[in-house]
Amino acid sequence: AAREQAAGPQLDATPLPEAVLLSAQLALGGDAVLMSPACASLDMFDNYMHRAQVFVEAVNALAAEQGMSLEGGL
Repeated sequence: AAREQAAGPQLDATPLPEAVLLSAQLALGGDAVLMSPACASLDMFDNYMHRAQVFVEAVNALAAEQGMSLEGGL
C-alpha cells in the first residue's frame, strides 16, 4: 500500500552501478533520488564499506563520462 502512495516511481536495478546510471538518466533538475536497498545484498558486497566504495566509484564514473569533476571527490 505504501508503494502506491509514494511521490514518485520505484525502480528495480541491479547491480548498484546500473541503479546510479538509471537514476541519472531519469532524474530531472531539482529532483531528489533516494536509493534504498529493498533487501539484504547477500553476496554482492563484502560489507557496508565495500557497498559504499562501489557507489562512489559509480557516481565518479558517471561524472567523468559527463565531463564533470566532483569537488574533492565523492
